[in-house]
Amino acid sequence: MANDRNTEQLMVILDQKNAQLAAVREISQAIAEARDLHDTLNLITQRTTEVMHVDSASIYLFEAASNKLILAASTGLNKAGIGHYALPFGAGLTGWAAEHRETVAVTDAFKDPRFYRILGSGESKYPSLMSMPMVSHDKLIGAANVQTRQRHAFTDDEIELFRFITDLTATAIEKAQLVRTALVQEMHHRVKNNLQTIAMLLRLQMGQGKTLSPEDVLNESINRVMSIATVHEILSETMVDDVDVLDLIRRVSTTISSNMVSPMANIQISVRGNSVYLASQRATTLALVANELLQNALEHGIADQAEGKIEITLTHTYEQLRLMVIDNGKGLPPDFNVNTDLGLGLDIVRASIQEDLQGSFYIGPTIKGPGTTVKVVIPMETT
Repeated sequence: MANDRNTEQLMVILDQKNAQLAAVREISQAIAEARDLHDTLNLITQRTTEVMHVDSASIYLFEAASNKLILAASTGLNKAGIGHYALPFGAGLTGWAAEHRETVAVTDAFKDPRFYRILGSGESKYPSLMSMPMVSHDKLIGAANVQTRQRHAFTDDEIELFRFITDLTATAIEKAQLVRTALVQEMHHRVKNNLQTIAMLLRLQMGQGKTLSPEDVLNESINRVMSIATVHEILSETMVDDVDVLDLIRRVSTTISSNMVSPMANIQISVRGNSVYLASQRATTLALVANELLQNALEHGIADQAEGKIEITLTHTYEQLRLMVIDNGKGLPPDFNVNTDLGLGLDIVRASIQEDLQGSFYIGPTIKGPGTTVKVVIPMETT
């Protein structure tokens, strides 16, 4: 009988250890794949609550500017307080753990002279508390704690497990903060570059003020700015540096169509092809190219027509990306000369393709029927 009990106890311990290892693996994987810090911290607190069999797990981030610990995630405290509840540095058991960089484990927190109550937090339900500082590369990241409704004396094994989890969490947070800093710097750089591009385009547009009405000048400028804004919109949605060019061109064509095509006209714009990704700066240039080609097709190819069709096709190989824009409009003049007869829009296209994208640009008649074909070929990025 004694052997059976020992075997049963060993099996229980083994199951607990396996559950702990599974939780640690899941937390480690979440950290490795983390793109959103908020979601990662929520997962860590949830899995910590489950594997440590506690009633609440919380993470506080240290805010150096205010010298406070801000509640960032919790499974047991009032959800409305996340992002708002703040502990003065050194205040309470959690603040003390952060300040002294030591573990605090108490059976009855309410009787501890260091206890600090955050009104409305819901922590009055949890008498027992363990809190640990989160430190990475000797930098204080914040503090984490676990709490129970029943009085509980935390064991050495529980303290060791929680220390391992908080070490992982500190690493994840520091990584996310470094990435965020780099992203902010990159965002400022992109905005600066694109504002310079817009300024250059506006200066070029001013030179055409005598040939276009003020309204046309303004509309063309708006479309160019909106094309650049589309790249930023996609980047903000995906949180990665590469842009899906097919999605980008579809959005640009939708913007151009809504701004330039009369509701009374039957103008069809189709975009076909496969997704291909480019770095944001090259995608911005290609967005301007697509914008100019569409504007040119609408203004000169099928201008004043009651109906028309523009087909945009995107294809690529490992070496090249090809963009074709074909319209069934009136076509190019018989004496058209690509070296002397390009307007501002196509001048922008040629310069952008040849100088910025190191590609080639062709414009000519369609093979069948009236219309114009434009083909852009640029090399794919190589690593």
